[in-house]
Amino acid sequence: MNEHSFTEGALRALHSAARHASAANRRFADPMDLLRSLLADDESQATVLLTRWGLAEDARLSWLERTAEEVDAGSAGDTPPRHDSHHSHSAGHSPALKMAIADAELFTRSIDRTKLVGTEELLYGLLNSHKEAARQVQAMGTDMEALRNYFRSQTADESEPLPLPEGCEPIVLADAVESADIARIIDAASNRVREGLRVVEDYARFALDDPSLTRGLKDVRHRLAEAMSGFPAETITPQRDTAGDVGTHIMAVDEGLRTSPRDVLVANFKRVTEALRSLEEFAKLYDVWVSGRFEVLRYDLYTLEKRMLLAVSAVRRLADTRLCLLVGNMPTLGDLTWVVGEAIEGGVDFIQLREKNLPDRILLEHAREIRILTARAGVLFAVNDRVDIARLAGADAVHLGQDDLTVRDARRLVGPRMIVGVSTHEPAQLKQAIVDGGQYFGVGPVFPSRTKTFTHEQIAGTGYVRHVAEQTTLPWFAIGGIDADTIDEAIEAGATRVAVSSAILKADRPREAAKSLRKKLDQVGSASRWSEASRES
Repeated sequence: MNEHSFTEGALRALHSAARHASAANRRFADPMDLLRSLLADDESQATVLLTRWGLAEDARLSWLERTAEEVDAGSAGDTPPRHDSHHSHSAGHSPALKMAIADAELFTRSIDRTKLVGTEELLYGLLNSHKEAARQVQAMGTDMEALRNYFRSQTADESEPLPLPEGCEPIVLADAVESADIARIIDAASNRVREGLRVVEDYARFALDDPSLTRGLKDVRHRLAEAMSGFPAETITPQRDTAGDVGTHIMAVDEGLRTSPRDVLVANFKRVTEALRSLEEFAKLYDVWVSGRFEVLRYDLYTLEKRMLLAVSAVRRLADTRLCLLVGNMPTLGDLTWVVGEAIEGGVDFIQLREKNLPDRILLEHAREIRILTARAGVLFAVNDRVDIARLAGADAVHLGQDDLTVRDARRLVGPRMIVGVSTHEPAQLKQAIVDGGQYFGVGPVFPSRTKTFTHEQIAGTGYVRHVAEQTTLPWFAIGGIDADTIDEAIEAGATRVAVSSAILKADRPREAAKSLRKKLDQVGSASRWSEASRES
């Protein structure tokens, strides 16, 4: 789901549904959670529309009160999940809710491809894909037939067929032979999608060991099965003719050429998206809405492909990094280069320049000096915030805060090779940073810091570290207040990489301080399964 395609009201409803599920100690929000969120906002377009078509106000309030009591009763005996911070884990979306959202997106595009999905469209998706939601809304007094007619009218101008020009013969519907041929095409394309998805999922699961990507691919497989159920089963599989398929005896010259796991990944993503396009086009001969579901799946696969390939690319350079030093605010350039050199000698393998108050010309001079030192040592170098300085200095990476440029805009400036990192402070930010294409992440602040001041509410804590460790194996660095006294606690929470500042910069002997921190990180073992995957790739 691309949040940029939704209105603020629709996003509020979806986030509220996730909070509602979390309050009930459920991992996934379902369609009824979304219905409750829509009805709870009496000013949402969804509620206004339902009221227009007969929704009784007293029935709405009574239903909201009853469902709230059911949640309280269901969670009263449960032990809330333990968190070490103020950031709660957000519930995901169940397959049924994802289907409703996909239907809402499809309906919106059928009206206007530039239109954002609002609460009215989310309501359509719910009622179109979830019978219980429709039943509950009808029980509250809504005239469902009038509501359906209203939704139909939204796409009427788009849906009406154009009149045939004079002298043009009407289209002849497919005969039995053509129908059998189309069924064979759909059967073969769906098999290619399933097989390709399994190959990609195996890589995400076993090579990358990434829970988030694996769940995303499993979800696509589930939604593929849902979309295929739109075809009459008795018309598709019986037409399969593997022995008579001429394509099974033809192999392209490069079909057997795979030099790395990445090649396998790319080839199977292409196979899947191309087959989905074939399904999308031929499904139009059966049902335009089924065709639309394949279209949504195809776009989702493009996003997953981008995420996986960016991750594989970044990990080749980040797999073995453990200790990042954030450096800046030094009295002189000589002090800066000296401490960077000492840190590198002590085991720091990632230097990030973080300067807030230097004039641009001096900042660029400092960045270029650090670039020379890190290049000689084979150590990665990033510039914080400043995409322009990172590019001019030839840095390996640029690191973005939540208020800096988006990953997309930064990528347009730095090109495809530079690594883009993102600071995150809570689960929702991490999820969005992954979707946006961030290649590594700052996770924190874990503890109060000597270099930056945080309120109690801003401290993410070790609870957030545990969450990230469970959710992704993309490279990430625990940050904030980490030093010789706190690093063990961060490691215990799941950190295998850390970013530090004062722990080295303010040490009497920076090289020895770096060695001590590096020793503790090396004792953790391999930073992740990514190290093996990067070497294989």
